[in-house]
Amino acid sequence: MQLIDLHADTLTALYYRSGEKLKDQEFLRELPVANLAQNNCAIDLAKLRQADSLAQFFVLWLNLNACELHKISPWDLFMKQYQQLRQQIDTFSSQISLVSNVAELLAARAQNKLAGFVCVEEGAFISSLEQLDVAYRLGVRYITLVWNYETHIGVPSAIDQQRGLKPFGFEMVAAMQELGMLVDVSHLSDQGVRDVLQIAKKPIIASHSNVRALCNHTRNLSDELIRGIAQNGGVIGVNCVPYFLDEQDKTIRIQRMVEHLEYIYRLAGEDVLAIGNDFDGFGSLTPELDEIKTIADLPLVADALIHAGFSARQVDKIFNKNALRILTTIN
Repeated sequence: MQLIDLHADTLTALYYRSGEKLKDQEFLRELPVANLAQNNCAIDLAKLRQADSLAQFFVLWLNLNACELHKISPWDLFMKQYQQLRQQIDTFSSQISLVSNVAELLAARAQNKLAGFVCVEEGAFISSLEQLDVAYRLGVRYITLVWNYETHIGVPSAIDQQRGLKPFGFEMVAAMQELGMLVDVSHLSDQGVRDVLQIAKKPIIASHSNVRALCNHTRNLSDELIRGIAQNGGVIGVNCVPYFLDEQDKTIRIQRMVEHLEYIYRLAGEDVLAIGNDFDGFGSLTPELDEIKTIADLPLVADALIHAGFSARQVDKIFNKNALRILTTIN
């Protein structure tokens, strides 16, 4: 089952040696300590092959607090991470291509190469629409509007669910959709998601979000917002982050991930379902017990969905077809 995974923080994780806990190593080290081809992270090129990856979205995560501490602007950090991603892709260009649309994705597949999209988690690196244009020309194809900090764009769910987009946030969403760049509402407050849905003329995504009714975490989506994203024609990338799956059991269990997918399906239909695991963006609490350890384990999720009663056609939509549909809306 070919996989499009909507969210992974692997590029940041490459700066950390296994077991090290030193803060902000992506700032303190000039070069990563591992490479994209083979590493101890949840994603590398070998593991993507095992998962039958059709496309991987690589997140450039921007830590605003650390930017201030290390006296680097969010834009400069974006450019540093972007150049690092390009260097990794260029080094292993016989195995993977950086792509920006469906045609390039399919061309890479025809050459038996993996495909990688570039996206950014933390929209605050954009302070003008001119910068947004530059990011688009560099190949950025989605931006997660906020992370866990309140910014000039909007308010995250971690701070206040009642306040949403700010004036520049409204401008930025409209400009992103005009350019052909996906708007990602994961991390955004409930009111912020409502604001995006109110003005969105094209489908949006929640690249790595689960169901609040099954796990009462602010990062998860309410029934109202799940329905809203479905009605917008967007997709929700269900993830395997343990504290977004279950409030009590902190082990990553395949059945619990299936339950989140089932819930969304019953509530809003099959067209909104996708995968966005957030690999390398969270720490495992019970690594020895986790049933999903790397992206190579995702075929087990497909098997579990079939066992739960989903058809092969539906699983195909969850794993790639719904994401492919969304990708046809970008340029």
